[in-house]
Amino acid sequence: MLYVAGLALGFASFDAWNAANSAKGFGIGTAIWMIVTWVAALFLGGMFAAWFDGRNDDTSGALHGVTVWGLSLTATALWLAMGLGHAMSGHHGDAPGPGPEGHGGPAMTPAVSVLDANISYQLTGREHGNSSPIIAALLAGQDDVASALMAADTGTSTGAAAASLQKLTPQIDAARSESKMAAEKAAHYLSLTLWIAFLSGFLSLLAAAVGGWLGAGQIHRVYHLRKYPARRLR
Repeated sequence: MLYVAGLALGFASFDAWNAANSAKGFGIGTAIWMIVTWVAALFLGGMFAAWFDGRNDDTSGALHGVTVWGLSLTATALWLAMGLGHAMSGHHGDAPGPGPEGHGGPAMTPAVSVLDANISYQLTGREHGNSSPIIAALLAGQDDVASALMAADTGTSTGAAAASLQKLTPQIDAARSESKMAAEKAAHYLSLTLWIAFLSGFLSLLAAAVGGWLGAGQIHRVYHLRKYPARRLR
């Protein structure tokens, strides 16, 4: 419920006329809301687990909270694994494309798109021409491999292919620079996501343990000990 509320607040505050700042604020808000959601939900989960146990034992209550945290983390991991597995199976079921936009090709950035257009122009009319392996080799700095692949596709010598690629040096350098920047950006966001997940898990662990500890100490507020007079048998 908290996740749905966060999504509702995020989309309600999105401004299409200022998409860049809205997207940045949406990302920061998502991280904060994710941490708050985990902490609040697992604090209450640990507290209710201790209440349901019905024993006024602080240590047992804290362990119940940790158990709730472990079960929640396991369920979340299984849910993510199933979702990613379904997405990957659907992704591999698509038909592969012939160029960088197909599966296994380099990431399509503006500079890579320009390089792809130039190489594809030289491969026009070739039955087995495919610019994707050539671009991948160029982005990896394997110029000899790229020349050999282009020579095989065009039916020319390796020297002629290398000379053709030499004319595209500015486009190749721009594509390499953009690819490195894209890789660094992806690594930065992945690292940030993992740190947010770690912080959420650690704080929610503490919250679940504290919630269980507090819940066990408040058993008398939930279960009222009442004594009933014994009925006499006639």
